[in-house]
Amino acid sequence: MKRTFFFLRCCGSPRESLAETMRLVAVTAVFLLLAACSAGGETAAAVAPTVAEATAVPPTTTPAPTAVPSATATAKKLAAPPTFTVVPTAVPTATPTETPTPTATAVPPEDMVNGLTLDQFLLMDEGVQVHIREIYARGQELGRNPRAFSKVGDSVVLTPHYLARFDTEQVKLGVYAPLQATIDQFAGSFSRYGQVSHVGLSSRTLYELGWADQELCLADENAVDCEIRLNNPSIFLIRLGTNDLVPSAYETNMRKLIEHLLDEGIIPVLGTKADRNEGSNQNNDIVRQIAGEYKIPLWEFDPVAGTLPGRGLDVDGVHMTTFYAHDYTQPEAFQRGHAMNNLTALMMLDALLTDVILPATP
Repeated sequence: MKRTFFFLRCCGSPRESLAETMRLVAVTAVFLLLAACSAGGETAAAVAPTVAEATAVPPTTTPAPTAVPSATATAKKLAAPPTFTVVPTAVPTATPTETPTPTATAVPPEDMVNGLTLDQFLLMDEGVQVHIREIYARGQELGRNPRAFSKVGDSVVLTPHYLARFDTEQVKLGVYAPLQATIDQFAGSFSRYGQVSHVGLSSRTLYELGWADQELCLADENAVDCEIRLNNPSIFLIRLGTNDLVPSAYETNMRKLIEHLLDEGIIPVLGTKADRNEGSNQNNDIVRQIAGEYKIPLWEFDPVAGTLPGRGLDVDGVHMTTFYAHDYTQPEAFQRGHAMNNLTALMMLDALLTDVILPATP
């Protein structure tokens, strides 16, 4: 800042000198006041510099940053892009071919017992049928009677409640009326007890001489040979095992009986039983095994018994419950042991008549 300096005169009168001095003081005061104002402006400028003067480093040019899209940009900054709905091109699909639902073949009521079909309790497949036709043919060569069968068993068999009424009474068969032809075919055999039906009979005692009727049988005949000679049957309907408490012995004796009958040209029909007198179901399993090995008919009464109250057994757990009406139009018949035992036995005889005997009859 440019400064001005003043020089005072030193000569003159005292009054003039005083006046001059006062003017000098006034000028000096003005000068000092102006100087103070000038200095205050400089100080203020130094305290509050401008933005340009605040930094000692010369400003550099900063390039503008590349704009990066923000994921959270507001609608004011960036308008939302239009939404496009993609319409898929319709692809034609082949119309599926409807698989026809097979129509269930209704089982005729005469081919069922308590919900079981014939093939569940009359086991006689094609292999068995072929074999028993051969057995029957051999029996015919030996002169066996196609209208006769023999019943083999213990007290469950030796009773008027087992089959005998088909000979002695008029039975009402209901839907099973076609079985009447089988009753006619084997008339006389149903009520015959013969030499192989005894109270307490077992597979072992069949071949003990003391069990044959001494008046009807020869001295050296066992019960089986005596029955074959007296009745000359084409079929043996066998129900044994209740009195056989040693399964291994039971199997040995049953095999002996089956082989004996095959040699004689007689069709052996093995039947399972309702009771568990041996303490298990092992004897029935032995019967099933033997029937399968020898390819002979299996009369599976065991599952039929399973459909009956108490397995169709009386209070002793061995003998069957009876049904005196002998009428298969009554629902009660299908809850009683002997009634179902007789019906299924008759069905087995009917199967043999239909599949074996009649086709071989001239």
